[in-house]
Amino acid sequence: MNQFMTPEMQQWLRRPNISAILMTELDFASGMLRLHSAVGDALYQGIVYKGTGVLGKVGMVKQSGQVQPYRLRLTLSGIPQELASIALTEHYQNRQGSLYLAALDNFCQIVARDTLFSGRMDVMNIRLGNPSTIQLDLNSRGVDWKNPRNSRYTDADQQARQPGDKFFEFVSQMAEKEIFWGVPGKAVGGSGGGGGRGTAQHQR
Repeated sequence: MNQFMTPEMQQWLRRPNISAILMTELDFASGMLRLHSAVGDALYQGIVYKGTGVLGKVGMVKQSGQVQPYRLRLTLSGIPQELASIALTEHYQNRQGSLYLAALDNFCQIVARDTLFSGRMDVMNIRLGNPSTIQLDLNSRGVDWKNPRNSRYTDADQQARQPGDKFFEFVSQMAEKEIFWGVPGKAVGGSGGGGGRGTAQHQR
């Protein structure tokens, strides 16, 4: 585990009355779901994280100096049913999800935090109950890079992403436009250093 810890985190965890906990942030469309593995609410940088008593199961976290696809499976237990119901109807795929290791003091203040894994949410299974359980896969950036890109730099694709944006409006016309550069008698207009030199050559 030490390979995931900063020196600051290691120093904190050597102190008395400091507990190591897991934290997670899941960016759902309606807002961030923030949980931790201890009991009660915990405060970090002015933001409240809900305690589940146990975060559940966490898959093996891998580190590598190379860009490789990794997947982390989280099983979040002790989720209030109302939060699980919201997650069930939310758009979540390809939205950000992170897992952290944190140091918690006796006053439920998070005094240090290291990132264990950061990626995008992929597949989620929810078992409703009281409490509920969420099983969620997070994909690293490497997984995203391996996927083929179906979008194109076209006006149609841009309108689907950003309606009303005219940035790619004339791309198709430009792709078929024949432009002559540096050919005597057919120079494309415009001023500037390059154009001036071309004119001088034509005169000679």
